[in-house]
Formats: sequence, C-alpha cells, structure tokens
Amino acid sequence: MEALGLPFFRTALLACFLLAGIHAYLGFHVVRRGVIFVDLALAQMAALGVALAVVLDHHDNDVLTYGLALGMTFVGAACFAWLRGQERQHVPLEAFIGIVFATAQAAVFLVLEKSPAGPEHLKETLVGALFTIAPGHVLKTALLYAAVGVAHWLLRKPFFEITGDAEGARRRGRRLFWWDFLFYAIFGFVVTSSVQIAGVLLVFGLLVIPAVAGLMASSRTAVSLAVGWIFAFVACLAGLLGSVRWDLPAAPSVLVALSGLLVVLGIGLRVVRGRGHAAGA
Repeated sequence: MEALGLPFFRTALLACFLLAGIHAYLGFHVVRRGVIFVDLALAQMAALGVALAVVLDHHDNDVLTYGLALGMTFVGAACFAWLRGQERQHVPLEAFIGIVFATAQAAVFLVLEKSPAGPEHLKETLVGALFTIAPGHVLKTALLYAAVGVAHWLLRKPFFEITGDAEGARRRGRRLFWWDFLFYAIFGFVVTSSVQIAGVLLVFGLLVIPAVAGLMASSRTAVSLAVGWIFAFVACLAGLLGSVRWDLPAAPSVLVALSGLLVVLGIGLRVVRGRGHAAGA
C-alpha cells in the first residue's frame, strides 16, 4: 500500500475509478442489449481517428486529435444504429460489429505502417498511458463524464426501455434508429476519452466485466449496478498495486485483475447458492 503515497499512482487510481464508474454503468446497457463488442469496435474507431492524426502530423494538437477520434466514433454510432434494423433480416448485429472492429483495426495498422512512431502509437492505443496521465487531463475527463451522466439520467426512461425490450419500445412508438444513434454517440464521447487514457483493451474490460459481475450477482438493476461498481473499484486498486509491485504495465494488470476477480466471484456465488439450495431441500 506504499504506492498510495506516490503522486502518479494516485492520479492513475483516480483515472481508473473514473473510467470504472462510467463504463460499469454503460456496460449494463451493452451487456443487456447483447452487443458485447460494440465498445471494442467504437474504441477501435476512436483509435483509428488518433492514428489519422498521427499520420497527418497533428498528434500534438489535442483538439484536432480528439475531433478526429470522436468523428470516427460517430461514424461507428451511425452504422450500428442503422444496422439494428438489418438484424431483423436474420443477420446478428454482433456480426456487423465484429466486421467494423476488424476493419478499423486493420486500417490502424495500415495508417501507422509508414509512420516512424507507428509502433509506439499502436502500443499506446492498445494499453493507454495510465501512469503518465496528467492530473489536468483526469479533471477534464471527469467533467465530460459528469455531463454524460446527467444526459443519461435525463434520458434514462427511453434508454432503459430500449435496453430491456427493444421491440416493445418500437411498438410504443420509440424511433429506435435515433435513440440508438443518440446512445452510441454519447457512448462515443466516453470511449474517445477513455481510449486515450487506458487503451482499447482495458476500456473493453471495464465495460463488460463489471457489468457481467453485477448481472451474475443479481438480476435487479440497482443491485447489479452497485455490485458492478464495487467490483470494478476493487479490481482497479488490486491491478494497479500489482502493477507497481511487480513492475508491470498498468492497463493489462488491471484487466487481468478484473478477469481473476470475476472467476473468484463466480466460484463464490456458486458456493453460496449451492448452500442455499441444500438448506432449502
């Protein structure tokens, strides 16, 4: 726990908690909608925008880099919102999401192939820069996520309706394309900022694994969200402590901690429920 006294560690931990808070909530929507890899695909689209900024030699221009990354996520958001309608033609939406992810990743490789700093930027898009993130960057991200949180609170009714029962929402007059586009566009703001801090892999992990942990623990929305948040915070702390203790990269350490904790939670829930069934028999 001596690491808690290190300024860079405290900044990284704060950034991790920030990402965990917003992604565990958004992950609940994504997992319940059954579009597990949408975050990975949008994060890869954001990475493609960053790669374009590198190739255009504007990587030092934060506003332009952010704008390119956000613009690419909007392209992905429009694609996913439109493709939901195509799902009714017996083609799963996950198939299209996988195509977008693979294409965006291939494009990142191609775009960075001719850049002298390509390998370093490629690594950064995958694992981020948690231990070198500036406190000011974390503060800006916190303000952005707070605005996203307010937007989701105001729009919680249609978003939860569509997440829980899309066809029912359609029959009640909800225009799924526009609501989906709005959901994914707001999601794009989050992903674009998150990828620059934690990289594509950890952003995906923070979106899916805490949400799965929460839904494993309970089917009640409030309980599963609370479990997901606690689970994510504990895993972030454990992963970063392990990273400092064994001199390992931060983002992969947190991702492995998330997965390891999920296994422990799964075994614990199985034991507890097994005893409950035995006591009730």
